[in-house]
Amino acid sequence: MLNRKTIHLAVLLQLVIVTATIAQKLPSIVPNQSGTTKNNNTPRVQNSGTVRPASAQQPAIEQRTAQKSIKAPSFIPLSAAHQTYINKVLEYWQNKTAKVDRYRCKFERWQFDTVFGPQNTFKTYSTGLIRYADPDKGMFKVEKVLSYQAPRSPQEKPRHIAIEGVHGEWWVCDGKSVFEYDFTNERLIQQILPAELQGKAIKNGPLPFLFGADAAEIKQRYWLQVITPSNVKDAVWLEAFPKSQADAANYLKVHIIIDRRDFLPKGIVIFDRNFVKGKNHSRTVFNFRDREENFNTTFEALRIWEKNFYEPSLPSGWKKVVNAAPTRQQRQANQSGQQTPLNR
Repeated sequence: MLNRKTIHLAVLLQLVIVTATIAQKLPSIVPNQSGTTKNNNTPRVQNSGTVRPASAQQPAIEQRTAQKSIKAPSFIPLSAAHQTYINKVLEYWQNKTAKVDRYRCKFERWQFDTVFGPQNTFKTYSTGLIRYADPDKGMFKVEKVLSYQAPRSPQEKPRHIAIEGVHGEWWVCDGKSVFEYDFTNERLIQQILPAELQGKAIKNGPLPFLFGADAAEIKQRYWLQVITPSNVKDAVWLEAFPKSQADAANYLKVHIIIDRRDFLPKGIVIFDRNFVKGKNHSRTVFNFRDREENFNTTFEALRIWEKNFYEPSLPSGWKKVVNAAPTRQQRQANQSGQQTPLNR
């Protein structure tokens, strides 16, 4: 795995919003070593780090300007019936994911890293909280990180343990800026957002299907196929491959699992661009628990809820760093000169 230590703000907010659309009481999603995901029935996919906001993310359409197209996956072209089915899924999904005003949940995250981690299991397991308020406020907080520890002798089994000094990510977006705790350097970093990334425009990020699921945008940017295992009856599984170099620089593909009961996503797997089945299993798996959306609350409780999105307090002895919003020209230069890290 390449040393990817950041994830763009747009992706993080997309993860917030996709969890905001997830229904309650869904079966848990557990990663396995083969590079697929499985629910409690252990279905098999057919045919087939550290999270930090980098809020200078270039809007999606701007990113793809002058980008060369990449080779289509082998399942393209789809049959007419397959494409019609995908169109119906996306259209219905778009209608369902546009109705979330408030959301909160707990999450689990497994990070697999073949290069810098173990070969046969995940490198880290994290748990934390996600909060979201429409249209552009979010919080992502890792509360626990368990890191892989190799066995000290052939008789021992590997362990995942909490290590002193290892902190997970914690960031807050108030719609105008992103505030991030940098525990290593004891800094609170404020990244001011460009105007075009404030409000609903921030949804123009690398993974549009994690937002309000705009059907036209998804089809424009991704090759899609349905990969629902034959023994899974309660969900639709989609596989999405990016069409542009800008998106493909971030990830190889994404699996999205949609609950049939209310047609909202319930699982995400982001495959590293170096993923090769049987050789490199680097990927990130998200599962979301204790989900609540559009919950009723009193005025006083609502005020407490809104504090999730206030500027965080500065810990004693820490330094605050304020970064101005990058210009469009700076973002274009960054996009052309370097790859956009996604989830490592």
